[in-house]
Amino acid sequence: MQNRVSAQKLIPKKSPAAARNRQSVAVSFEGTRFEEFIEKLSASFVRSPVDEIGGEIDRWIREIVLGLNLDRGALAQIDAKSHKLRVRHSWARDHLVKLPIGLELARPAPWFDGMLMKGRTVAFSNVKELPPEFQAQDCITFRRYVPKSNVTVPIRMGGEVVGALGFGSVKRERTWSPRLIRRLELIGEIFGHALERRLAAEQYALLRDELSHMSRTAVMGELAASLTHQLNQPIGAILMNAEEIQRMLESAEPDLGNLRAAVGDIIQDDLRATETIKGLRSFFRKSEAEKTPLYLIEVVAEVVRMVRSDSLLRNVSLAFEAPAERMRVAGDRIQLQQVILNLVLNAFDAVSEKEDLREVSISMSGDRDEVRVAVRDSGSGIDPVAIAHIFEPFFTTKPKGLGMGLAIARSIVTAHGGQISAQRNPDRGSTFEIVLPALQEKI
Repeated sequence: MQNRVSAQKLIPKKSPAAARNRQSVAVSFEGTRFEEFIEKLSASFVRSPVDEIGGEIDRWIREIVLGLNLDRGALAQIDAKSHKLRVRHSWARDHLVKLPIGLELARPAPWFDGMLMKGRTVAFSNVKELPPEFQAQDCITFRRYVPKSNVTVPIRMGGEVVGALGFGSVKRERTWSPRLIRRLELIGEIFGHALERRLAAEQYALLRDELSHMSRTAVMGELAASLTHQLNQPIGAILMNAEEIQRMLESAEPDLGNLRAAVGDIIQDDLRATETIKGLRSFFRKSEAEKTPLYLIEVVAEVVRMVRSDSLLRNVSLAFEAPAERMRVAGDRIQLQQVILNLVLNAFDAVSEKEDLREVSISMSGDRDEVRVAVRDSGSGIDPVAIAHIFEPFFTTKPKGLGMGLAIARSIVTAHGGQISAQRNPDRGSTFEIVLPALQEKI
């Protein structure tokens, strides 16, 4: 249902500067400068990083409310689980009740919700103008939040309703011209494009996490021999100490000092095996990415421990040049481990065909702004033609490779605000480098 009658221009009585600022927004709605307003609105959503779109939505709801001399505004989206409209963004003038974040419209206002879900714009100058269905079901809710006039337009993606954008006047009644309603519908379309962009980014992040988890699972096969060796060492030591304890207990006068030492060794070896298993469980567990402050040197050290046995089995010399300064970044520990592990295993592969020199080194450096991790190998070096495509999905130089490892690595590094690069070394081999933004505050 739409109630379209002539709108009134109402400019708030504030300070001259504030009045001029808010009047310019109001004029852009009612006058010939509406196109300029739309251009600014569209540009702000296009230029904003995806994680700041929510803040931009809040800001523009406020600007529209003030520009039209209204009292509050809100944006609702269809919840993925309940498939109901829920308020996600809300703003109101001081001392006025605003729609609560998370409010499900279908419960307190079923008629209102139903119209929006059908893609209908709901506009009224007075609650009494609405049909009996509204009076019977929604009126209590509207009395609670005290709107005298309201207009709410549906938001669509690909032709389907995904939300609604509404504005209301609490202190006074007002009319809505057909032109103003149409312009609010156009604004709703722009908000829809912003939500679509945010949804696409969220879906991309989910896909990246899925591929990332699959890649980590595939690494398990490559590290199977190394992990077996890594666990066999403490388990074998535990068995030897247990047999020695059994032998000492069978003697007439057991040496208590040696018994204590053997038991202590068993405890230490058990802890070694437990830590290895805990690290592997964390690495292969499927969980949501979570960026936290962390020391990158600890992430690299964990990877070195993970592949140390593999380097011995492959007869590869692995060196880690740890810097004296402990530099921090904001990141997901498991995902960054995955990137560095992928580069190290690729370096192992690059030197595996060498008969003489099999060297892989990891180095770290940084300053106030950046933290760098470089993985260098002594292999044959990347083909110069391949360097331009090496981070592309499904591009691989390995006979049995899928070409996704480096593509996923680049995606993870980019999501952390960093860069990853590859180059052929002047003497021999190749170097892959990760550059991440540094956290400047100290612990």
